[in-house]
Amino acid sequence: MIMNKRITGIFVVLVIELSPWLCSNLFSQTTGDPFTGMAAVTNRITVDEQSVLERFVHDNFLFRKEIYSQLSWSREAPGSSNVYSRQSAGFEAYKKFSTKTATVAAFDLQFRLVRRDHFLPVVNDMEGEDRDGFFAEVHNVYFDFYNVLNPFMSDQARGSNVGRFNFRAGRFYVPFGLNLQTDTHGTLLQLSNDRNFGFERDWCAGFWGSLTPDIDYNISYLLGSGYDISFDGQDGLLSGRLSLGSRYLNEFGMEGGISFMSGERIFRHTTMRTLSSMQERDEHETVDTIRGGLDGRYSHIVPGGTMSVSTELSAGSDEQADIFSQLYQVDYLNRSRKWGVATQYRRFWQDSESDPADSSLFGEFTWYFRNDIGNTTLHWVKLNVEDQIEQQEGARDVIVSVQYYRYW
Repeated sequence: MIMNKRITGIFVVLVIELSPWLCSNLFSQTTGDPFTGMAAVTNRITVDEQSVLERFVHDNFLFRKEIYSQLSWSREAPGSSNVYSRQSAGFEAYKKFSTKTATVAAFDLQFRLVRRDHFLPVVNDMEGEDRDGFFAEVHNVYFDFYNVLNPFMSDQARGSNVGRFNFRAGRFYVPFGLNLQTDTHGTLLQLSNDRNFGFERDWCAGFWGSLTPDIDYNISYLLGSGYDISFDGQDGLLSGRLSLGSRYLNEFGMEGGISFMSGERIFRHTTMRTLSSMQERDEHETVDTIRGGLDGRYSHIVPGGTMSVSTELSAGSDEQADIFSQLYQVDYLNRSRKWGVATQYRRFWQDSESDPADSSLFGEFTWYFRNDIGNTTLHWVKLNVEDQIEQQEGARDVIVSVQYYRYW
């Protein structure tokens, strides 16, 4: 009897000691390698032994290649100059910097080596007029810093202000209109900022984030020099924008906002075909600028695909000359995401004694070889026709463009 009690006691002790192992292995519904935990330890040791460069390119690092080829034909350009060629190869590198609990910063660099011949004033290359031959172009180069006020907040305040106070510095889209929600770096159809301000991207620094669950904000200072970092006496531009939060796009297919910009920028003849009071200005003179804008886009599923309707309106002045800019665009993308069509009408009016406006009507067809929803892989051929209805300078023209583009 005593022996039986001892055996029973030993059995109870063994059951108690081995119960965690029994529960995790005998009664678990997961089947797999029983040495999974040891493999994880081995992986951690391998990561720790990697060099700084290896960890940099393997941890939250994105690298994409880009090939771009465009030929444009002009009805009015003389002789051999009526065919414009733009060929380029480039890359984009995007890196996120994270701790064990949060992403704290990100860096983006987008670069191209471009070859241009027989320049034509196509809407997607207004900065290319003085870049004949080879030119190394930097498109995006900026840092994002997330939740930058966290060091000054309590734990409770940090939790309630996630995503509200972020800081950006570098060269990026001008925060005016739909540019911030639309990546147009590879497309032929562009939004209105390039014509409105003389550049679509500028060197800037500012705060952005979610003001409320329904409203996003952006407050930025822009250098006002466009592509180059130039200090020619301009005060720069102060911009502010309020836009609909992401839930409006996800739930209703709606984007939009109001924008304001005021200050001084550098006047460049190559990108600003404005007349009247600025016609006799020297290159790099400053221009007093003020703009207010309203924009919106609505996307909706229609028979066979998706249709989007976009508009950008802005009004203001350049050196006492009133300005009014309009853009209307309709896009249709087939359900298979294999092809799409688009049309755009744009008009830039400036108070002037003669020929006060530039306006064009575009039609475009696109065939997609790859068209990921997240735009991580793009591969297409485009045909675009521009009919210039009004011109401030020169004769009205018809420009036909064919483009091959791959981003992967």
